[in-house]
Amino acid sequence: MGEEMVGAGVYLILINECLDRVKKANELSQKDASDCRQCLSVLKQVSTSVTQLLLHQSPEAISHLDPRPTIAEAWYLALIGLVSICRNNELIASTLANDGVENFFGESLSLAAALMFFKDIGTKSDQATLTQSGMSLDGPQTLAIESFLAESLLLGPSILSAGVTRIAAAIHVQEIVDDTNILGSAILVAAFLRSVSGALPPWIVEDIPDVFQSMYIAMGSNVDEFIQMLRASTKLKASVSFGGVRSGELLAGRYLDARDSHIEGFLSQTKEVCIKGNWNKLKIILKATCGGKKKDSGFNLKPQFTTWDCDRM
Repeated sequence: MGEEMVGAGVYLILINECLDRVKKANELSQKDASDCRQCLSVLKQVSTSVTQLLLHQSPEAISHLDPRPTIAEAWYLALIGLVSICRNNELIASTLANDGVENFFGESLSLAAALMFFKDIGTKSDQATLTQSGMSLDGPQTLAIESFLAESLLLGPSILSAGVTRIAAAIHVQEIVDDTNILGSAILVAAFLRSVSGALPPWIVEDIPDVFQSMYIAMGSNVDEFIQMLRASTKLKASVSFGGVRSGELLAGRYLDARDSHIEGFLSQTKEVCIKGNWNKLKIILKATCGGKKKDSGFNLKPQFTTWDCDRM
């Protein structure tokens, strides 16, 4: 990593190192619980600034170094550490719940969805803009975002509910369902479908089935409710432009703007995946549903997480 980027995200990496130490401890002490609370407190204090930075509409960097991807990777890696601790230690999870960790995770779910909606992938009648607003999502920052989605949703319905409430408030759609939870979940899953349709690099199709599986588990592994929500996600249209989504555009992307038979085939195959638990097959289904292989996409190969080497003061 270049010297110009050494400051970007360093304090978040240090928080992640602290959380990683707690996560690896054989027996957690009162100090470990206190450290987790302090980490959460710092993350909450800077969350507004981080969100504003990551959603800044300045175009993807071409001739300069952009701190946003580094901050995004460091931010979501720190959150993954916090999620892991909450999933594996009920005492700390309960303590952090009193500190508002569920709403905090919900805000980060909403931010992840917003980043996917920021990308203009075009429609059947309009080409995508040549200059994309927002930071690039072609890098390890997207690995961190995907991992956070898959891990945080496994914390259960309360995290999903906290996230979809914010998503439903931020993304205005032509409503086709009255249930706020179903609507918010459908908007979130529409973002996942949009990611495979071109909002994220093509390599994301390798990992996105894990996110769908976590979403299914967060909804109580209820097949009928999940498919109902998934059907809604393929029909939602924006009532107001947001990021790269035009007013009247299908949130899930142009490949879902298809014949009913195409959509019903996708839903039927996904239902079979849910019933049989064969989530690896969803990669093939999503690829076929969302435009197949995307050759010459301009994206790079699947990256690795950044290695930060920090000199201690």
